[in-house]
Amino acid sequence: MKSTLEKQKWTKAFQGHSMAYPAEYVIRIFKGTYPRLKLSQNVFTNKKICDIGCGDGRNMAFLKTRGFDIYGMEITPEIVDKTRENLRKAGIVDAIIKVGTNDSIDFKDNFFDYLLSWNSCYYMGEGRDFSLHVREYARILKKGGWLVLSIPKKTCFIYKGSRKLKNGYRVILKDPFHVRNGDVLKCFEGEKDIRKNFPNFKNFIFASVEDDCFGFNYHSYLVVCQKI
Repeated sequence: MKSTLEKQKWTKAFQGHSMAYPAEYVIRIFKGTYPRLKLSQNVFTNKKICDIGCGDGRNMAFLKTRGFDIYGMEITPEIVDKTRENLRKAGIVDAIIKVGTNDSIDFKDNFFDYLLSWNSCYYMGEGRDFSLHVREYARILKKGGWLVLSIPKKTCFIYKGSRKLKNGYRVILKDPFHVRNGDVLKCFEGEKDIRKNFPNFKNFIFASVEDDCFGFNYHSYLVVCQKI
């Protein structure tokens, strides 16, 4: 559960924020063809996908073009309203977006065919039990449904100067964008650690991104896996 202060920070960050371009690797995963990636490009039409931590709606707009029925979740009503406005400006009026957090998602059991959690699943809020996030993801995803994740590596710029806590959690202290400072994030040791922390899932497919973007190390794991 996010604290009031965290919600206020993120709400302020999204106020007046127009929709940006979709994440490059979201496009690659749902549109590209790769030797190890087993997503069928022919079955997206009328499948339900939820973008957990949907932000300004950038990935939802792209997923709509792939044929999905699009749903989203964000942490405050103000962000949800702004995202709906962004999507309406893009001509999308049928998106369903609800307020929630990683450990409390307001959708029914076994509802989604796909979940997208892009730079989202590891934000802990006031809780310190990552397993609650995984259980909630598994609850709303159908058996055999696909979970798509982006998770920062330990070498990602957001962890620079962070304070280590027990069980792999870290407090962010030097966010150059001044939004994450004070937030607690789950930090993973590697692919084996990710598998261990997602016991409700199988058929893991990993990719690795190590991008030095003009001084910011965007180092991430890309993960595609299937609910057991």
